[in-house]
Amino acid sequence: MKSQNKNGKRGLIKSLHYLCGVILSVFIAFHLINHLFALDGPEKHIQVMDRFRLVYRHPVVETFVLLIVLFQVVTGIRLIYKRNAVTIAEKIQVYSGLYLSFFLIAHVGAVLSGRYIEHLDTNFYFAAAGLNYYPATFIFIPYYFLAVASISLHVSVIHYLKTGSAGAAIGMATVGMVAAMMIILAFTGNFSWLDIPQPYEQFIRSLI
Repeated sequence: MKSQNKNGKRGLIKSLHYLCGVILSVFIAFHLINHLFALDGPEKHIQVMDRFRLVYRHPVVETFVLLIVLFQVVTGIRLIYKRNAVTIAEKIQVYSGLYLSFFLIAHVGAVLSGRYIEHLDTNFYFAAAGLNYYPATFIFIPYYFLAVASISLHVSVIHYLKTGSAGAAIGMATVGMVAAMMIILAFTGNFSWLDIPQPYEQFIRSLI
């Protein structure tokens, strides 16, 4: 009986984790689309971001998203701890999930700190500062690239485990990897490096 209760509780947590993951993935997808607009320059990125912010900066929506992030991190780590990953796909799901948990905590923490402690507009330049300021580039380029790669791998592997469609999963992962590289190129001016406003550079200096 106790075993059945544990299995039922784990099943409920797994279902809620999946549901919240779908919701969070939609938000992340729009966030990444916003970043891809940086290929047309910082001004275009900020213009699109201002439109998106009308939705996700609403107090109710923002609180909901933050709670989902917290729930995903906590339940994801718990599910990983209880799971024995055997296949390559399962291992990719576990490792990508662990990196995503780390990134979500670090990224959300940095954004909230920038907004409420440093009083910065956490726009294009907030994200780009670490990518264009030496020596922080050596940290932030892989940090952001792995974040986008991890979400694409995590989603594609889940799709594969649920449907068995290897072709679709590989396609999704490939699109994610290409998007990750395009975002890095956009935020570094194709590695020609961008001029970053002083307040954002100072914020990065304080971190390294």
